[in-house]
Amino acid sequence: MHVLNLMDELRVNDLPVVENGLFLGLANESDFLNAEVYQGEIQAELDLLNVSVLPDSHVLDVLKVISENDVTVVPVVDEGNNYLGSITSADLLDHLAEMLGVMREGGIIVLQVFERDHSIQQIARIIEENNAKILSLSVVPASEGNLEMHIKIDLPDLNPILQSLERFNYNVLSKFQAPQFDDELKDRYNELMRYLNM
Repeated sequence: MHVLNLMDELRVNDLPVVENGLFLGLANESDFLNAEVYQGEIQAELDLLNVSVLPDSHVLDVLKVISENDVTVVPVVDEGNNYLGSITSADLLDHLAEMLGVMREGGIIVLQVFERDHSIQQIARIIEENNAKILSLSVVPASEGNLEMHIKIDLPDLNPILQSLERFNYNVLSKFQAPQFDDELKDRYNELMRYLNM
């Protein structure tokens, strides 16, 4: 069946249904798997899902539509419901990876901060004073009025930044950096302990 082959080729489970340029809704792969074919024509009742975004929608709005509706494609339509194109979940993932600096070298720090007194400005100042730049920052609500801040930084060695953050009483939940810098920190610690034991 051509439709299923197309879905397989595009690696999607949904396809927009368009008639005379107007978007009618999203058809799911299951609609076609259960369909009967009569004289080469698909005989199926399509349970169309009416989800779409406008061309000026933010990438996070597209992510919300994909997440809430469990779809692999989001149609883009204009104000008159004219079909303009589609965004696949793979396209979205690539864009989010670029937006979050995933492919750029660096490390990640996860901080736990109190919602009432967190200061992005102070955290950015601490990072920049250590000759680093923030590539991306996301804030996730946590329990008991706390927030988790996930900070991607352009340096693979986070140790000087971690020490500065701890001096300012920031709670570092976790860090992700190149293994050689973890080994370097352990070596420095062992040298310090040997020195103190003399």
